[in-house]
Amino acid sequence: MLNIKEAQSTNVVEISGILSQIEVEAKQTADGKNYASAKLTVKVDQEIGGKMVENEIPVKMFSMEYKSGTQEVSKIYTGILKLKELVSLASLPDDEKDKASKIIINKGNIKENIWVDPSSGQVRTSFEIDTNFINTPRGNTEFEPGAKFELSGVVMDMTRETDANQEETGRLKVKLAVVGWTNKKTGVTRVDVIDLIAASENAVNFIESNWEKGDTVNLNGAISFNQSTKVWYEEQGFGEPIKRTKTMTRKELIILGGSPSGLEEEYSYDANDIKAGLADRAARVEEQKEKGGKPKTQKKTTSFDDVNPGF
Repeated sequence: MLNIKEAQSTNVVEISGILSQIEVEAKQTADGKNYASAKLTVKVDQEIGGKMVENEIPVKMFSMEYKSGTQEVSKIYTGILKLKELVSLASLPDDEKDKASKIIINKGNIKENIWVDPSSGQVRTSFEIDTNFINTPRGNTEFEPGAKFELSGVVMDMTRETDANQEETGRLKVKLAVVGWTNKKTGVTRVDVIDLIAASENAVNFIESNWEKGDTVNLNGAISFNQSTKVWYEEQGFGEPIKRTKTMTRKELIILGGSPSGLEEEYSYDANDIKAGLADRAARVEEQKEKGGKPKTQKKTTSFDDVNPGF
């Protein structure tokens, strides 16, 4: 079996696209230590499942000024600050969009994001992408837009996706436990839970027939961050219905390929090790609940009859 404290999951993101937006900040912690952070959005038009999809993919970066325990300035820190030299689509007029910077990310990774919905008090999970370095194509380097990932991990669950009416969509949701780094002080290994989608009929049928819960598998696919507009009409007590619109953002990891079956024992994680990592994750979830506090409550509605008009 794999030693969970030494063998992290494969977790690689590669993105090539046009810089859509960027925000770079240099700040200090409460105890006066310098750090730099960046939030980027990368425009990537790529084919997924035979359809051309327009993606706006957010990417995060972060670094302290000095390497841990030293006075040596981190290359990641200086690299983030240099990103201010890049030109985004958002900063350009309509007739100069072709001047926006092309960027390449070769070693990004996928991380679970856990937060508490302030309106309901419920814990929500999703994924985010971060990286340490961003490059720009040089000279005649071939540049092909795309957003892809490779992951390995343990299959926790596989369920058919259903829509708002509880009808099956034909897609399959795969829940994967992804092994991260081990904290040297505590000895605890971080395990994230990442949700993925098998969208094509072939992928769904193959996974259901060849993968089982508890299997360690390799998989690869496409990153999809796109928006659509939902339109509906709200009926009134009288008069014409009011047209309503809402922008819907869908962020998904689409499985395009993977292992023919669960990996052999020597390349697999032990179930008890994964359970221990998931127990630590559960503690992180509880911590987020405590930070999030109680859900917001609505103010008591006052009856019109209770209001003193003052005359």
